[in-house]
Amino acid sequence: MESVEWMGGHGTACHAVLMSPNPCPFPFPEPQIPTKSTSATMASSPGPAPLAALLLCALFTASAASRFAPADNHLIACGATAPAVLPDGRRFIPDSGCASTRLRSQSSTLPAAAPNAPAAPSPLHAAARVFSCHASYDLAIRRRGRHVLRLHFYPFDASLASARFHVGAGGFLLLHNFTASSPVVKEFLLPVHADVLALTFVPEAGSAAFVNAIELFSAPEELVGDIGTLVAADGINQTNGLSSQVFETLYRISVAGHKVTPFNDTLWRTWVNDEGFLVNKESSGTKAWSFGGRIAYPKDSRLMTREVAPDNVYSSARSVDSEGSVTWGFPVPAGSRYLVRMHFCDIVSKALYQLYFNIYVNGHLALKDFDISSTTGYLAYPYYIDFVADVEDEGMLKLAIGGSKMSRPGEASGFLNALEIMRVNKTGGGMDGDFPVILDMDYLLSKGIGEFARSLLCGLVFAGLFLALVTLVLRLRTELKNNGTIWSRQSIDSGDGKLARAYQLVPTKTDY
Repeated sequence: MESVEWMGGHGTACHAVLMSPNPCPFPFPEPQIPTKSTSATMASSPGPAPLAALLLCALFTASAASRFAPADNHLIACGATAPAVLPDGRRFIPDSGCASTRLRSQSSTLPAAAPNAPAAPSPLHAAARVFSCHASYDLAIRRRGRHVLRLHFYPFDASLASARFHVGAGGFLLLHNFTASSPVVKEFLLPVHADVLALTFVPEAGSAAFVNAIELFSAPEELVGDIGTLVAADGINQTNGLSSQVFETLYRISVAGHKVTPFNDTLWRTWVNDEGFLVNKESSGTKAWSFGGRIAYPKDSRLMTREVAPDNVYSSARSVDSEGSVTWGFPVPAGSRYLVRMHFCDIVSKALYQLYFNIYVNGHLALKDFDISSTTGYLAYPYYIDFVADVEDEGMLKLAIGGSKMSRPGEASGFLNALEIMRVNKTGGGMDGDFPVILDMDYLLSKGIGEFARSLLCGLVFAGLFLALVTLVLRLRTELKNNGTIWSRQSIDSGDGKLARAYQLVPTKTDY
């Protein structure tokens, strides 16, 4: 267990506990032949207890040296009164007790506690922060660049389940007209180009906004590349600029494997089994594989590390023979572009250069006769390919692998270990496009101050004019009184023998 400490704006220290059970990188091993099971026994020797202690110490030291430690690591339990500790060892700090974050709002925000009756599935779900108007968390950034942002929503109250709101980060609209009617975690990968990231919540009129927990940490540089393969009906093309995009993670799939929890992932991700997404479950020529050996990572590699994907997802696979195919289907929002990352690690072959297979994205051939041995040169070596695809009206993303005639009949022809599907932002202003949602708290606050200042100025000007008018009237009356004159009404001759009334200024006393 490792404690990471950072200082807030007032010198208050905040802590996050990092834990990763994965072993450290090791020199590149010899290619291994996969077996059904791998076991190891320790030879008996005198003094097993001291030897075991030394081995555990060595393993712990090696693991600590390789553990991912992000430069920025905000773990916030919103609305909580005490830290929340997760099973993976991380410690979330209450949003009211950490000086590395600042909460701004035009009105007071309310902490809400979950009812005691139904036990919350996570310590992060025991409380929430509720906003009745625009509110923003300012998160200090030590290292600019790509960050992982996770927002936890657990509507333990009916009013929270019906809340409708928008969420933005750094002026970018992440969620539009969002409603969390059931527990959900929203994850985004976004570039941060400032020393402070403003995470803003904007309730719809007559509604509220809420959040249970916030994770924001620096992403490894190798997590997202810049180049992908665009697959469309008219062919395949290279697409650039992926590293500057904003991504929303929709699916992480461990093919033919068990669920992988944050405890077994250095970036605290969750990978689920693919069984529920198989389209042709009864397809012949398919087989599930499990591997008990080591996953080979090249020493000092900056492209393929355990931060890209954990060992667990590479230790299982689903294969097809030369005549077979397997298809997965994923419901996704229509009218969007998606980054599809396919993970491969040859735990199927007994020797190199035996596998050739085809890859399909939305029914289009994305890669023909793919030979992973020529790409990696080793068995049990992790590798991934990034495809980019557009999904229009159907709202379903289909991915498939199919056998190749270049493979040996009756033998495994192709395989897949894991999948990731991420939605790409539509515009430079939001995931779903540009909408008239004001996310800048500084603008809102300055707007309010400006309106107040203008109202105050108008009031002062009016009061000044009124005071000047009253002063002028009083002064005129005083001068007239001092000169011995008053206003009087008298009858005067109009010249034709008739009397006419007129107002004239007459003396009240004789000056002679």
